[in-house]
Amino acid sequence: MKNIILLDRNKPIYKGNLHLHTTWSDGRLPAADVVRAFKEKGYHFISLSDHDIYTRTEEFNTQDFITLPGTERGELNPVPDKNPGYHFGVLDDPTVEPEQPRYEHLHAFPTPVPWVGDHSPQLLIDELRSHGNLVVFNHPEWHLTRFEDMVKYDGFFAVEIYNHATEWSTASSYGAAYWDHALQNGKRVYGIAADDSHSHDPNWKIPEYGGGWVQVQADSLTHSDVIRSLKKGQFYSSSGPEVYDLRVENGRLKIECSPCKFIMFKAFPQRGPFFGNFMSGEPLTQAMMEIEEDMTYIRVECVDFEGNVAWTNPIFVEVLL
Repeated sequence: MKNIILLDRNKPIYKGNLHLHTTWSDGRLPAADVVRAFKEKGYHFISLSDHDIYTRTEEFNTQDFITLPGTERGELNPVPDKNPGYHFGVLDDPTVEPEQPRYEHLHAFPTPVPWVGDHSPQLLIDELRSHGNLVVFNHPEWHLTRFEDMVKYDGFFAVEIYNHATEWSTASSYGAAYWDHALQNGKRVYGIAADDSHSHDPNWKIPEYGGGWVQVQADSLTHSDVIRSLKKGQFYSSSGPEVYDLRVENGRLKIECSPCKFIMFKAFPQRGPFFGNFMSGEPLTQAMMEIEEDMTYIRVECVDFEGNVAWTNPIFVEVLL
């Protein structure tokens, strides 16, 4: 079995949010104020993913902070004027040559997206990709997405597995079950935590931004390098804990993290081990498991003492053999 390093504690890592809104759609603050809010929280990058408005905001980029071009495409509902429906996160991918012209700054998309049958989501995904974008399946639990949609549709590179805004509003923030359903059916997709924040008010006692993020291990803080690492799964998602190191050595998957209550290895088709110091209550900062060759994937969840979670991306066992 190959030895591989998935996250290296000796390499730089960049904190980012890929889902938020400004006054270009239904957010409460203009873009410049939102950028300032995330800079003050120590973020390195964000995507101004306004509803059906594509943004390119290089004017906010500095040596230690960048914005990624993108949008959130939605209003794709099987029944007119009804939710649930489908929303997709969209990120400009400069590492590919698009089939169609890239979207320009403040390109406005017509809404609602016409529903022409069950293949409508696939048509939208294909359209977005043809213009040189990565696609994220946003907040599937909040949108009451059917589990079979994770298998039926192709071309999305990630599933939004934690959406902070729906955590504090409708308590339907978790998409990990949808993620596992995709993985168990052969999809190689990653998991993303994000805010979906709109207000960005630092005075709220229960803040609605800064609650879900990704930590990307990239060669540099540039648009191309961040996207390249996202496509490779060289990142983890979190609502609190930190992952310092993740690697396969001598047939074992090893993780190092900030102090946590539980470390859970999620594997398929066999169940992975679960670790916690139940008698002493002492925090865990590392764990490992033996990899079985007939497993298809393994991912790890680290849960802190407040119930916040860090999610690693899956390791696909066949690439180790």
